[in-house]
Amino acid sequence: MRAEAAVRATVVVAVVAVLAAGCSAAGTSQPTMTAGVSPTTTGSTTAVASTTTSSGVAEGLTPGLDPMALAKQYSLVSPDGEYVGPVDANGDPLLFEPITGYGDFSGLDRFDVDTYEVTGLIVECVRDQGFAVTLDPDGGIGYASVPPEQNQLADAAYYACKAGLHVPKPEPLTMEQLEKMYAYVVALVGCLESQGYSVADPPSLDAYIDSRGDWNPYTGLSVGLDVWVPLNRACPQNPVGGFTAWAPGDPILSMP
Repeated sequence: MRAEAAVRATVVVAVVAVLAAGCSAAGTSQPTMTAGVSPTTTGSTTAVASTTTSSGVAEGLTPGLDPMALAKQYSLVSPDGEYVGPVDANGDPLLFEPITGYGDFSGLDRFDVDTYEVTGLIVECVRDQGFAVTLDPDGGIGYASVPPEQNQLADAAYYACKAGLHVPKPEPLTMEQLEKMYAYVVALVGCLESQGYSVADPPSLDAYIDSRGDWNPYTGLSVGLDVWVPLNRACPQNPVGGFTAWAPGDPILSMP
């Protein structure tokens, strides 16, 4: 999930279980559980200006020959058929062909994909296109160092980089996957409590399964930005290494 453009003084965490019901949240890059609000890092990274042609298109990026076909491929069309992606100066869809060479997750189950690895590869790819996005300490993507006039181009590069990784689309969760997710969020409760935070008791396994994984101990947790980042690093909402690297009974590993 890409970070918001402005930092809020207090971050109210609205957690979205992206894999629940077998569908992903629009515009997100994280396949499992992710916070609905991801603070932007306001570091002092020097902006890297992208080189653009006279038409405003970044050099080295291939404009889509059929933008609406790409929009559907990139999940940038709303249920009522409206385009919801980046636009050019004329308000027309601005999309590039997929950028490959940074990884290939095709053939994997979306559930097994490492969220943080994918985000890191997207950041590397977008930066190589000339946009100074950052990998935020909490695992999000920061746009604070991207000049406002480049935001639409940077967004277009983001979607092209993401598409080039061939991350599989979510499938309906199996019972085994839901049980593993439940074990992780229960362990996450203990992790948050060890950090000094009181969180709600988890639902029963049956209730969790009935909701298709729609519960997370971060829900309703209101903390300041100075707490949000270290807390998410200490108790990440996705297993570091992906669910294939974590088994019930394993400890919660902090982000490296």
